[in-house]
Amino acid sequence: SRRTAILAEAFRPEKATPFFSKDARIRDLLCDALNEAKDPLRSYLEELDWAHFNMLIVPAGACIIKQGQLVEDFKPGLFVLEAGELEAWKADPSGLKEARVQTYRQPGCVFGELAVLHQAPRAASVDAVKDSKIWSVSRQTVVKTTRSFQEARRRYYDSKLQMVELLQPLGKEQRQQVIECLRSRDYKAGDMIIREGDEGHEFFLLFDGRASAIQDGFIVKRYEPGNHFGELALLSARPRAASVVADTDCALAVLSESDFRRLLGPLDALHNPTRTRAASRSFSRDSEAFGDRSPDSSPDCRASLAGRRAT
Repeated sequence: SRRTAILAEAFRPEKATPFFSKDARIRDLLCDALNEAKDPLRSYLEELDWAHFNMLIVPAGACIIKQGQLVEDFKPGLFVLEAGELEAWKADPSGLKEARVQTYRQPGCVFGELAVLHQAPRAASVDAVKDSKIWSVSRQTVVKTTRSFQEARRRYYDSKLQMVELLQPLGKEQRQQVIECLRSRDYKAGDMIIREGDEGHEFFLLFDGRASAIQDGFIVKRYEPGNHFGELALLSARPRAASVVADTDCALAVLSESDFRRLLGPLDALHNPTRTRAASRSFSRDSEAFGDRSPDSSPDCRASLAGRRAT
């Protein structure tokens, strides 16, 4: 079979958070891994210190994580790869077939965090393809040294919402109400976020990455972190006026139509006649500004967009 061994480490119950000595190279590796984790994981782990991690030497063929198992408090829970190669495998509901879903080769890869954060069974198995060196920290240590995941999520979203000009009139309590209704959504570069002509039922806030609005194959607007889009279709009850495509990997927060109307509907900025008229004309103005000078307005870009529409 694919697995030949199960990694079993003996850990004593902790009465105090343990610390393990490390040289400067390992300290830098662990610090970078924690600092570069995607939010809201990064916010959740920002109080976890490199000193909490314990080294594990894993032989090729060992099973580090087994799908379906719960994370015990004092067993390795969250992992960072130092060297080697690992693969994540996920079984189908029948348990008869497995598919490889991830390969870890890059030093500093973080894995195993979802079961630790959500106190849920492991979503996939992780095996060592080659002899590997990894650093681990127990779930108990993570829980003791970090804030709650929900608190970290609220802090992360609150900092992002304060970047959005439209939401400046909202006070802290109002922002918290918005945060409770937000749903995170990630897109890969090239993904279609909004499709021109579709009905609009969501409002989008761009937190990380860049995206472009495309109308008839031409770029008419560019979006950067702190920008928002999708409100015009909700306010006018008309189909989407343009497509929005991710130029880079993007992290967005999405608000449903009902929550948008309930929480943001009263904002004067959304109903200011001057702003509404300006927004409705923005695509045509921006199209003139970009015009044929934009390399993305080329026939190749239009053909690419047409291909996305066909999928």
